[in-house]
Amino acid sequence: MTRKILLGNKCVSINKLVHYHVCEHGPSKQFSNLNQTAQLTSWKIRTNLREVREVNPSPWLSRCFTNNSDDQKHLKEKLSHYSQLSPVPMSIAEFVERGGKDKIPEESSYNHLVGEVLVRLAHLIIELQYLPQEIREEDGFNYLYSEYMSSFSQVLQFEDKSPDPTTLRQWSKVLKDSKKRHADVVPVMASACMNMKTKYGIKLDAEDCALTRSIQYCLDRLYMSRISLNMLTNQHLMVYGHVDTIENQVGVIHPSTDIESVVTHAYQNSKFLCEQCYLTSPDIHITSQNSTSPTERVAVPQVPSHIYHMVFEIMKNAMQAIIEKHIDQIDEVPAIKVFICQSNTDVTIRVSDLGGGISRDTTDKIFKYLYTTSPRASLTSETVPLSGLGYGLPLARLYARYFQGDIRVASYEGHGTDVYVYLQALAGDAVERLPVWSPTSCSKMTARSSPIPDWTSKSANLR
Repeated sequence: MTRKILLGNKCVSINKLVHYHVCEHGPSKQFSNLNQTAQLTSWKIRTNLREVREVNPSPWLSRCFTNNSDDQKHLKEKLSHYSQLSPVPMSIAEFVERGGKDKIPEESSYNHLVGEVLVRLAHLIIELQYLPQEIREEDGFNYLYSEYMSSFSQVLQFEDKSPDPTTLRQWSKVLKDSKKRHADVVPVMASACMNMKTKYGIKLDAEDCALTRSIQYCLDRLYMSRISLNMLTNQHLMVYGHVDTIENQVGVIHPSTDIESVVTHAYQNSKFLCEQCYLTSPDIHITSQNSTSPTERVAVPQVPSHIYHMVFEIMKNAMQAIIEKHIDQIDEVPAIKVFICQSNTDVTIRVSDLGGGISRDTTDKIFKYLYTTSPRASLTSETVPLSGLGYGLPLARLYARYFQGDIRVASYEGHGTDVYVYLQALAGDAVERLPVWSPTSCSKMTARSSPIPDWTSKSANLR
């Protein structure tokens, strides 16, 4: 019998969390078949504390919950100390250099990683403390906060440990446990936000809602921090052989990522889901132009799993729009057109569909968390846990921006939509974009009023 969990007010099949698995671990030949992946995926999402994920207990986990005032004081001092240090962003070129053929010793990676993880965790935890009160009242938020405190307390044990073989083995286990512990951050926070929205009757997609801006700002920073911590963790574990590696990659980075292959992979998986729902799917036409080397395919140093995540979300939306627009001509639906272009500095992926487009009002909202076009049936409501929660495109844009890229949308209402994914072509320019806690960021999180309007709005009443 298929096991399901409750996500908000939806039942989601555990055996079908395919997209979530690929986004965390990246597409690989071992999981290229979706039916095989569905059987291998055994993740459990803990949402609203309704299901407890099975994680091996650790002797460090209880430390941040101790009643010992000295321990609490020490932990608070360490949080304050590391939150005053700035995280050090790395470029794809640096990741490749440190983990490539002449990779640095694991001991050196350990020394760097312990301090950097503590700094990034400290910034994340301090910012969590300043999230809007409406969110902090939710059980889901308190669960996530305690889990991040557990991770910080656990990593802190390595602050002064020298990297001997025993310590390195312990460190790799800590990184693996941390990944498991925070695997469900996005759905748990999404559920907390939905509960908050219902509890207070808040219309979070309203343009003049101050809480909307605070939530958007906070979640962008939380999820970007999570992406960066996953990047550091996955890179170390893969480079030094603590988890399965992917052929020809340096950790999670491919020095020559074939963009068209990743796009095709994302399309095939979206096609599988679309045919499950509608029994048909649009074709795809891909053209490429390499302006730097006209005879070669577009290939740059990038993280394939990040690109996959972005393109999958865009493909999923395009397919659903096309099928629903042309439901009366289901045997002749127009194809999705993809154009990939590489210049000296950028790689652009344009995904074009004839799905009827979206209005200008909607275009302004599609990158807002919790904005969704429901109750329209979702293409992946039984397969992807974030479907219908309004998280797909906002998260995809974060993955693009993490290494200085972006996602933009141009829609033609009544006709179709063009989505542009921009990536850095040069590994040295693809530098991490990291949130840094400061009093300025704190003031944006706690803003409880809207700016004084100096333009009329369309909702203004006639005198």
